[in-house]
Amino acid sequence: MQFTLGNMQTPDRITIDFKTREEAVYDALRTAIIQGRWGPEEGLVVSRIAIDLGVSRITVANALKRLAGEGFVHLTPHKEAVVARLDPAEIREIYLMRAELGALSLREVAPRLTDNDLAEIFGLNEELRTRAEPAERDLTAIRAADRTFHRRIYLVAGMPRLAKQLDNLADQAEYYRARLLDLAARVVPTAEGHLPLLSALVARDAGLASELMREHVLIGMRAILAMLDGGQGKNDLETPV
Repeated sequence: MQFTLGNMQTPDRITIDFKTREEAVYDALRTAIIQGRWGPEEGLVVSRIAIDLGVSRITVANALKRLAGEGFVHLTPHKEAVVARLDPAEIREIYLMRAELGALSLREVAPRLTDNDLAEIFGLNEELRTRAEPAERDLTAIRAADRTFHRRIYLVAGMPRLAKQLDNLADQAEYYRARLLDLAARVVPTAEGHLPLLSALVARDAGLASELMREHVLIGMRAILAMLDGGQGKNDLETPV
């Protein structure tokens, strides 16, 4: 079974395979926003989308709530949802918070690491390396592997609230990364980019690991702000999800 969704202003259409109704609607809307089929601050009419996709308004509303949590849309009570605008101040705030909380997490992680933890983390970095090979190159898979790598490191801190907050901030940064970096295939994660951090973790050097994680995150912020300012990110420079 498939659903199709047309642009509200153009005849372009996208087609998606059936998963669950809510997941399908979420994927369709997210893809349409990332690809620029709807521009920043453009309204998303729930009733229209529900008719186009042949689903209930509740299903569409739930998908929009998920997208709002990731920063793709803004929801206001009793008003239609709108595509989020590209706001340099917002992305700066999100990434500065991620940088400082990531640095805090690594200060806690380094002295707690076990050999088993390191083996798993190195294995996840090798998975990223495999995903980034030319024959297998898929940005979605690369980003997912990179994010799994970072999540595994943060979990070692034994601070679930901190790990959850970092995950939430990564979700909020997704809109900007997807719209500005992935469409241009810029600032792509690489296994090699993680090697200095991995070396610091092997040495259980909390200070160095913390500083490397902070800079690791800020690379992404600078690249996105440069794109917003009309600049260009450097191809294949590593940055977190």
